[in-house]
Amino acid sequence: MLSPRQAFEDNIRPAELLLRVYRLLENDSIETSGEMVTALRQIVRCDAKEELMLLYNEVFLGFIRERAQIPAAALKRSALDNLLRQAIVVASTALETYLPSLLRANLPLVIEAKGREFIPQDGDLNDYFKELTFDLPETMRILSEPEAAPLFIANRILGLTNFKYLSSRKGIHAVGLLLSIDKPWPQIAEKLQRDRKDLMNMLEETARRRNDIVHRADRLQSDPTGEAQDIGYAWAKQAVDTVIHVCLALDELVTVRMNELKNYTASELVSN
Repeated sequence: MLSPRQAFEDNIRPAELLLRVYRLLENDSIETSGEMVTALRQIVRCDAKEELMLLYNEVFLGFIRERAQIPAAALKRSALDNLLRQAIVVASTALETYLPSLLRANLPLVIEAKGREFIPQDGDLNDYFKELTFDLPETMRILSEPEAAPLFIANRILGLTNFKYLSSRKGIHAVGLLLSIDKPWPQIAEKLQRDRKDLMNMLEETARRRNDIVHRADRLQSDPTGEAQDIGYAWAKQAVDTVIHVCLALDELVTVRMNELKNYTASELVSN
């Protein structure tokens, strides 16, 4: 079974690929004639009447034949920008998939090690836990099967459909606290040697942009019938990289903390 980190790396890889494909296809103009096109036509032995397109930049040389059925308009900058938009969507999805899997893999250990103290003293999370209730049969199950109780409680927490915190910067904060990491964002920022507010704002902007792309074809929520927002390679790469760096930093913090809790639990068993 894949670890949360392995699954995240698999899920984020298409976002990185979309950025690379954009970089390959990025161009200022498409050549349909000239010396280079003529030379390449001879190399591939094209019929003189076949329409050809030559695309090249600092990292890529592409020769598109008529049978590919790709119109020149599909390679314009405005069309290629959709690759960047999809990279943002994929990166956000990878984040939203990673955070629950991280909880699913580690929350039972936290509950087992910390008992009733596992619930963080956090206002937003405390409001969320008010909705977590156990009926009499469930309570009796917890009491009669204490060894299985941590997993049962963890699954009930993850099963709440209105856990709205598992996205963007709030998701990082909530998951970190639930996994017994004190002040997750300052620790992440320290590990990355980055400004905490910059990281949080970038992740929040990425989540907002993802919603604009998915729900309004990248129109602003305040102007859903207006023009699509501009997007550039540099900003999109920064957004995807920020998701990657933040998730990997959180994963390292969680790994260290889980090892500490395992050692604590093991020492408690020995002492008892």
